[in-house]
Amino acid sequence: MTDTFTDITRSLTQPPTPPSGWDRFRRWAIETPFIQFVILIVLVGVLVTLIPAFIARPQAGIAVVTLASLLALAAMGQTLVVILGGLDLAIAGYVTFGAMIASNATSRLGWPVPVALLVVLGVCGGVGALIGWVCHRFRIEPLVITLGAGTMLTGGSMFLANGDYNGQPPQDLKSLSQLTGTTFGLPVPPVIFIVLLLGIALWAILAKTAVGRRLYATGVNPRAARLARINTTAIWAGVFAVSGALAGVAGMFIAAFGSGWSQSIGDPYLFSGLAAVLVGGTTFGSVRGGFTRTAIGALILTVLSTIIVSQGLTEAQTRVVYGVIILGVVALYGRERHVRDRF
Repeated sequence: MTDTFTDITRSLTQPPTPPSGWDRFRRWAIETPFIQFVILIVLVGVLVTLIPAFIARPQAGIAVVTLASLLALAAMGQTLVVILGGLDLAIAGYVTFGAMIASNATSRLGWPVPVALLVVLGVCGGVGALIGWVCHRFRIEPLVITLGAGTMLTGGSMFLANGDYNGQPPQDLKSLSQLTGTTFGLPVPPVIFIVLLLGIALWAILAKTAVGRRLYATGVNPRAARLARINTTAIWAGVFAVSGALAGVAGMFIAAFGSGWSQSIGDPYLFSGLAAVLVGGTTFGSVRGGFTRTAIGALILTVLSTIIVSQGLTEAQTRVVYGVIILGVVALYGRERHVRDRF
């Protein structure tokens, strides 16, 4: 009995064993987007190897970055929702509505671009805020509500357009998104810099403000956040509102990039947007996550899509590849204990 008590006392008084070099490196690699950077560099190398002409045409690289920017913008709000511990499956509906307004309301009704932008922000942001409030107030799984809301937005867009897909976004909007656009004389579409500025603003809010700390706290442990007098209802409503508004704006740029819209224009961004968030390493209800990771994830998926298209793979095969990547990332990051279980 005495020996057992002595062993327990010694184990409590001795300093813990310092982590090995490999453990420290593994922790650093997971806490930073290092793994994603390595994957991106490898994929770019594969792309250049398979398509040698790619490196000789700067316009091709700009096209990839532009597509990645549109995907990152559509997934920007999804990043916040995942940090909160939820899931927004209304992204496709928001994108479709924004694309419809950018195409039909501007060309058929003569709305100026600022008016169209305000309508998209108001409708998509308002729907998102209502979804967040309902899900939090009545403890409803966001998966169900957002999926239904996305379908309603898509159907509502078709109803308002009366099945007219011939509208064209105005030239002012096209010049912001299409590859022929320039920024301060540089042959780079302004949408790239717009997404970059929005990403910097989002990073500053998450990392430097009390709002960001409250968002992370709500995602990590909602009950503890409420006990700390954080208005978790407002956080949920605000996050889903931002998700809807940003996805709607992304729909406007996507329509301008493709010079039109269709009822299925938002469908690719539902799966690929979530994939960009998860591939970037943002996990559900965690303090590790942000738009930087999502932007890298969007670049990874865009480069990967370019490789797949160049090799003649089908859409079904593309989704299989995406699924394998998501499973790999979840297996890597899902092995850690949740933050709320570490204390």
